Amino acid sequence: MRIGEMLVRMGVLNREQIEAILDEQQSGNEAFGAIAERMFGIAPDTIERAWIEQTQERATIFDPDRGVDDDARELVVRRQAWQFGIVPLRLDDGYLIAATSRKQLPRAVRFATRVLGMPVQFEIAEDAELSQLLTHQYPIKGMDKSIFEGGAFSGLFGRKAA
Repeated sequence: MRIGEMLVRMGVLNREQIEAILDEQQSGNEAFGAIAERMFGIAPDTIERAWIEQTQERATIFDPDRGVDDDARELVVRRQAWQFGIVPLRLDDGYLIAATSRKQLPRAVRFATRVLGMPVQFEIAEDAELSQLLTHQYPIKGMDKSIFEGGAFSGLFGRKAA
C-alpha cells in the first residue's frame, strides 16, 4: 500500500489532498511525506508511522539459510547493529536486504532512513533468530543470546528509538 493511501486510511489526508501532493511531486524531486508536511501540516511523526507500517507490509520472512554477505555486514558497526536491532544480509540490485524483528522494525527503519542512505528491504526474524544473528555477526563481549532470554534485554529492545 502506498504511503498516501495509508494516510487516508489513518484519517490524516483525503483523496483531494493526495492528488494535490502527487501533482506537486511531479514538478520536483521532493518526497511525498515532505510535501504532505509542507502543504498540509502533517506531523513528521505521522508520516513516519505510515512509512513504518508500509515497510512492515512489504517485509518478508527471514530465511536463515541465505547467509550474510561480508559487504553488507560492513555497512553497520557492532554498536549500531545491537542498538537498532538490524543485521544487513546482502545487497541486491541497489537495495540492502536486512534482518530485524517485528518488535525492532520501527527502530531499524528509523536507523536505515537516517543513517544508511540507501533503500532497505527488511526480512522479519523471530526475536531468537535476531539475537543469534547479532551474536554471531556482531559479537560484543558480554552480549550473547542469553541476554535475550527471560526478558533481560527487553528494556533496550522495548524502548522507542530517538
